[in-house]
Amino acid sequence: MKIKPILQKTYFRTFLLLTTVLICSIIPFVYLLSAEFAKYTMLEVRSNSQNEVNNLASKAEMILGNLKADGLSMYADQNIQNWFFNTSNDPLINHAALVAQSNFMSTEPLIQRSYLINLKHDLVVDSKAGIVRNESFTDQRMLERVESIHPQYLRFFNHSLDGSDSLALILPATPEKPSDYYLVLLVDKPLLSKLLFGQTVSSEQDIRILDEHGQLLLGMSNPALSGQLYQASREQQDSDFQVRLPHQRWFVNTAKLTTENWSVYYSNEYHILTRHISLFQQKLITYTLLLLALLSLLFFWSSRRSLRSITFLSEKLKGTVAFANSTSDAKPDIQWIHDGIDMLLNNVEQLHESMRNQSELVRTELLAQWMLHGTPGTKSYEYIQTKTKLASCESLFLAVLRIEAYTVFCERYDFPSRKLIKYAIRNISEEVIGAGSYAAEGLDMGGDHIILVIGGHASGELQLQRLLEETQNQVACILNVDTTAAVSNAYDFGANIRNIYDHIYELTKLRFLNGEKQIFLESDYEEFMAGYPSASEALETAEIIKAIRRGRPETALVLLRQQMKHVHELPYRDCKLNLTYFTYDLLKNFNKSSVLHEISSIHQLLERYSTLSEFQAWLESIVTMLASETKVPKSSSRKEEIVLEIKEYVDNHLQDAQLSIEQVADNFSFSVSYIRQLFKEIMNVSLSEYILQERIEKVKEKLISSQLSVLEIADQCGFISKGHFFSAFKKFTNLTPKQYREIHGDSAGKDIASPSLSWRSGS
Repeated sequence: MKIKPILQKTYFRTFLLLTTVLICSIIPFVYLLSAEFAKYTMLEVRSNSQNEVNNLASKAEMILGNLKADGLSMYADQNIQNWFFNTSNDPLINHAALVAQSNFMSTEPLIQRSYLINLKHDLVVDSKAGIVRNESFTDQRMLERVESIHPQYLRFFNHSLDGSDSLALILPATPEKPSDYYLVLLVDKPLLSKLLFGQTVSSEQDIRILDEHGQLLLGMSNPALSGQLYQASREQQDSDFQVRLPHQRWFVNTAKLTTENWSVYYSNEYHILTRHISLFQQKLITYTLLLLALLSLLFFWSSRRSLRSITFLSEKLKGTVAFANSTSDAKPDIQWIHDGIDMLLNNVEQLHESMRNQSELVRTELLAQWMLHGTPGTKSYEYIQTKTKLASCESLFLAVLRIEAYTVFCERYDFPSRKLIKYAIRNISEEVIGAGSYAAEGLDMGGDHIILVIGGHASGELQLQRLLEETQNQVACILNVDTTAAVSNAYDFGANIRNIYDHIYELTKLRFLNGEKQIFLESDYEEFMAGYPSASEALETAEIIKAIRRGRPETALVLLRQQMKHVHELPYRDCKLNLTYFTYDLLKNFNKSSVLHEISSIHQLLERYSTLSEFQAWLESIVTMLASETKVPKSSSRKEEIVLEIKEYVDNHLQDAQLSIEQVADNFSFSVSYIRQLFKEIMNVSLSEYILQERIEKVKEKLISSQLSVLEIADQCGFISKGHFFSAFKKFTNLTPKQYREIHGDSAGKDIASPSLSWRSGS
C-alpha cells in the first residue's frame, strides 16, 4: 500500500491532526505533572531526611550525655576516690577500686575500657590490666595526653589503641585547676555507631559525625567524602546541600550536636532519592502512551466512520469528472471536492452564460428574421409575445441610431471594440427608452447603425422623440460617439417592417442636408421628397456612383461634367435645388468614407461657394478622391478587419433572401470587384461561396435543433428556390436534408464540421 495516497485521504489527515493536537496537549501536561510530582516528592524526602538527622543528633546527644553522667558517677564513687587519695597502697582500697570500676563498666556496655590515672603516685587502674605503674601502662599516648595537655571539660575525642579507634572522655576531679587524678573512658565506636545508626546502612547511604575540624568521629571511613562534607558545610549555611564525588552525587542533611560542637551528616546518593520518582515517571509515560494509543485508535475509527464518505465522494469525482491539469492522486480529498465544486460552479456559470448567449442568439435571429422578412413568422411572433419586452404593446415604432463619421470610428477602434461600443449603445438605448412608458428591443445588424424596435402607445410620439434625444445625449456623454436618430410612425405587428427599416435608415441620412442634430420623422422625408425634382428634371447619379465604386475617376468626372451642364441652364433657385438633391444622392452612398466625414451640411456647403464653377471644382475633387480611395491598398490588419465586418454583416443577413455581393459592396461603399478580391485574398474562398456555405451550416444546425419543416428552415436561411436549396445542400453534405436530420438527429448540440468547409477553422 502506498503511503502518499493514504495521506491525501481526509479521514486519515483528520486523524493525524487530532492525534497531533492530543499529543501536543497531553505531553506538556504529563511533563508538568511529573515535574511537580518530582518537586513535591523531593521536598518530602528532604523534610524526612532532615527529621531523621535531627533525631540522630538528639539521640547522639542523649547517649553521649548518659556516658558523661556515668563517667561522673564513676569518678565520684567513694571507693574510686579512696584509691585516688590512698597514700599507703592499701590492697583493700585497691581491690575496692577495681570492683567499683568493674561494676560501673558492667552497667554501661558502650564503655569499652576505662583508666583511673593517679599522677601523684604514678599508678593506673586499667579495667583490663589492673593496677600498673605508669611506665608499665600500655596506653602511653593517653598518659602523655593527660600529663601534657590540659583536658577540656566533658569533651569526647578520638583515640587509637593497638589499631582500634574509640572515643575517649577524660574526667578531671577539678576542671578549673590542674589535677593529679583522672578517669578516662574509652567508648566502643562500632557499638555506638550501631546504636545510633541502626543495624545496617546501605551503600547508597552514609551517616557520619565530624568534629569542628572535620575529623571523622563516627561513621564509615571515606576521607574524600568527609572533606567534601566539611568544606560544603563551611561554605553553605543551609541544613541541606549537595556534594559531588567522581561518579557519585550525594544529597546531604546536617544537624549540630551543640554540647560537643559536632555535626551529624546524613547523606543519600541522588539516584537513590530519585529512583522511585523516575520509576513513577516511567510508569506515567507508559500509561500516557497507552492512553494516547487508545485515543488514537478511537480517533481513527471515528474519523474513518464520519469522514470516509468524503473520500468516497472524491474518488467518485476522480473517476467520473475530467479535471483539467490534475495530477491523479497528488491532491487531498477536500481539494478534489473543492475543485469539483469549482468546476460545477464554473459549469453552471458557463451553462447560464451559454443559456444567456443562446437566448441572445435566438433573440437576435428571430428579430433579424423579422427585420429582413418584413413580417414575423409564427415562431417569431410567439417569441416576441412571450420572451421580449414588446409583449402586449398596442403599437410599434422603429428607430435607427446611425453612427456619424463611421470611417473615422472604424479607424479609432478595432473590430471587437466597435462591437462592444455598439452593444453599449443598444443597452443605453433600451435603458433610457425603457425608463419611460415604452419597451425597446435593440438589434445590431452590422454596419454603422443600431435598430430599435419600440413598443408603446400610438399617441406618445412626442415623448418618444424626447427619449431618443436623451439617448443621443447619453451615448455622446458616456461613449463619446455622435449619432443620428430617426423614428417611424406607429404601426401594428402586421406592417412590413423591412420596408419601414429601409425607409427609416434612409431618414438618418437627411442630416447630411442641413447638419442639424435632430430626431428625423417620416414627415421630414415626405417634405424632403416633396421638393425633389421630377424624374425628367432630376440629375442622374447612378452611373457616376458606379464609376466611383469601380475606381474609375476619369469616367466619373466625365459623367459628372455632363450632368453639371444641365444645371448651368436652370434659374438660380432651381439650380440650387437640383444641386442639393444631386449632391445628396451622390454622396449619401459614400457616407462611411473618410473623405466626407468633415462635411456636416450640404446647405452650408452650397453657401460657401459664390459661383457654380467653384462648387463644381470642389465636387470634382471629392469624386476623384472617392474613386481613388477604392483603389488604395489597405494594410493587412485593416483588410482583415474589413473581412471580419463583411462576415458579421453576412451572418446577420443570412435570412435575407435579397442578400447579394452588390448589397454587401453598397453597405461598405466599395466596388463589387474590390469586395470579391479582398474576401478571396483573406479567406481563400469567394464571398458568394461563403454566403452559400454559411446558409448550409445554418440549415444543418436547424435540422438538428428544431422540429421545423425542411422548407421552413430553407426559407428562414434565405433560400428562395426550393430546387437551389436541395441541390446546394446535396453538394455540401452528399445527403438530402431529410437524410441528414435522420442521421444526426441524436447528436444535438455537437459540433459537426463538413470536410468541404475546412477553411472555416482558419477564419
